[in-house]
Amino acid sequence: MFKLGRKLPPPSRPDCLLSLLLLLLSIIIINATATATVNTKRFREAPQFYNSPTCPPISAEDMCSHQAVHVAMTLDFPYLRGTMAAILSILQHSSCPENTRFHFISSLSSTHLHETITSSFPYLRSQIHSFDTNSVSGLISNSIRSALDSPLNYARNYLANILPPCVRKVVYLDSDLVLVDDIAMLEATPLWYRNRVSSTRIL
Repeated sequence: MFKLGRKLPPPSRPDCLLSLLLLLLSIIIINATATATVNTKRFREAPQFYNSPTCPPISAEDMCSHQAVHVAMTLDFPYLRGTMAAILSILQHSSCPENTRFHFISSLSSTHLHETITSSFPYLRSQIHSFDTNSVSGLISNSIRSALDSPLNYARNYLANILPPCVRKVVYLDSDLVLVDDIAMLEATPLWYRNRVSSTRIL
């Protein structure tokens, strides 16, 4: 028992250092836990979608079929939720969802996000393609929109080099949209020579 009014002895220097180290360790553990929670975020599994009777039969392993609708999208963690919503809307409104082939383009450090996609859409016919963002990083000027500063945003201009040569036509979609109609209608849009310059999203 300390007498009333008696001052406690100041803590020694080793005790102060130990307390500081414990505090820093606690902060590191909290941050690591929060990061792990974000990185292991899981979405619910989507139902399986089936073709209508009029759809042509395509092997599930065939990622090059000219009868399939090929869709290209970038895959990045900040827009992962939007990508999931876009995929679901495509499948929901497609008359031949099993004939849709998804080609996801991601940076070398984000290819693991494909596992998140396939865990929520286990029946999705998809491939992941890596894009070397260093090839365009030095060519981007500052923009008023932070999304435009991301090198992955310009992967659409290199689709001919990223996707396999067997894919002759692909519909490029941003991750911030939701489809309300059959994507086959968009894929069937004719591309004439005079408007190919402006058709950066449908190649």
